[in-house]
Amino acid sequence: MKRYVWAAAAAVILIVPASGSVATAKASSQSSRIARIEADLEPPVRVQGRPVTHQTLAQEMAAHHTPSISVAVVDHGKIVWARAYGLADVETARAATTRTMFQAGSISKPVAASGAMRLIQEGRLALDIPANEQLKSWQIPDNDFTKGHPVTLRHLLTHTAGMTVHGFPGYAAGAPVPSVVQVLEGKPPANTPAVVAERTPGTFWNYSGGGITIAQLMMTDAAGQPFPEILRSRVFGPVGMADSTYEQPLPAARAPVAATGYSRTGTPVPGHYHTYPEMAAAGLWTTPSDLAKWTIALEQAYDGSSTRLMSKASARTMLTEGLGHWGIGIELGGSGRDFHFTHGGDDVGFKANFMAWPQGRRAVVAMANGDDGMVVALELMQAVAREYGWKGLDPREIKAVTLSAAQVKDVLGSYGHGLAVVSAEGSDLRVTYGGARVELFPMGDDQFLADPAGANVELKFARGPDGQVKTLTAMGMTVARDP
Repeated sequence: MKRYVWAAAAAVILIVPASGSVATAKASSQSSRIARIEADLEPPVRVQGRPVTHQTLAQEMAAHHTPSISVAVVDHGKIVWARAYGLADVETARAATTRTMFQAGSISKPVAASGAMRLIQEGRLALDIPANEQLKSWQIPDNDFTKGHPVTLRHLLTHTAGMTVHGFPGYAAGAPVPSVVQVLEGKPPANTPAVVAERTPGTFWNYSGGGITIAQLMMTDAAGQPFPEILRSRVFGPVGMADSTYEQPLPAARAPVAATGYSRTGTPVPGHYHTYPEMAAAGLWTTPSDLAKWTIALEQAYDGSSTRLMSKASARTMLTEGLGHWGIGIELGGSGRDFHFTHGGDDVGFKANFMAWPQGRRAVVAMANGDDGMVVALELMQAVAREYGWKGLDPREIKAVTLSAAQVKDVLGSYGHGLAVVSAEGSDLRVTYGGARVELFPMGDDQFLADPAGANVELKFARGPDGQVKTLTAMGMTVARDP
């Protein structure tokens, strides 16, 4: 494999048009802002008592084996600048540009939800009618949890349907790809179990890509169209997202502008990227600039200044907080001027994140083609927010907690058939998952933070009546301790 080249490949900067000396001054000011952002990245989590490190974007990309990262920044309802850094494909030394497409992972969910809101406006779907009354090609299996408590589209899109299957690993290039029904039933060649209710709908928030995949089937049944066409005609076209598609596998014609995914150690994903038939949950290909256009359109719908994406009533419904601080397909936070909507994305070899603030029509989007790229994306987004004075992306501060030798021993072991392994390194704890071995930072009461300088994933251990640790919960998924 060719030696990795980590030098930043500058792309086009989009600047609000101006004229004469005013234009020069604005360009100079924007360039200075970008330079400050690129030069001062900090960890997304600060541990009290530890010094805060400051790195350049290039240094962090190299440290986290992230060949390229692309970013777009929105202020006052316009994309004020966008840049891409590094290589979309290392072997061919193809530079990333602002039109390089990345897999968006779970950011697919809120974009898909906006398509569902359009179908609701058309009268083809309803949020609160039982899903089985709207499904034509398949039915959600009834069990003790759903009897008397039918699953609805609102439940599915807000992760309150009580459904199983947190996420999807996708299918390697050349591997058989299941239909959506095969995915939902867990039948070959599907590589995930059947999607079923494990809690009473509407009573509990539990992140479920399986539930979103049911919503995908509801949308195709209702519209009588392939899922990519539903989103192309109702979202991408009206918003002007020319560099976005849900087509899976990615058509050969788009491959030259698609980034190659890379592992945490910098090796390419075989075949460049995986295929995701679970399109609504994980199948979006897009760019930060296109996602920025989507955030602008949603913000405009929210304040009633434009209905090109959806009506004001639909946007208000989508961005109304329910269980788990969740709206329709999207996480919500803050209040007043700092009210925001956000989502992250994680496909094999790709990481992405965005946050948008309707007040002031602000947003920042970052996408990377490396499995450790979320750290870089968050650090870059936080640097943008620091520069512009936006709230909601401030580094998290945590206090140190000292564990006894017995407390350390309590949590050691394997969980979820080896999905996560907790081990000791001197007086410190480490957790191995997804091919990475990172620090496990104690926060007290059997709560930990994995890799506080980077991934920022919370873990919670639960004990049985005998006082022994029985399960581990992370990212909404609970797994049992292995014997």
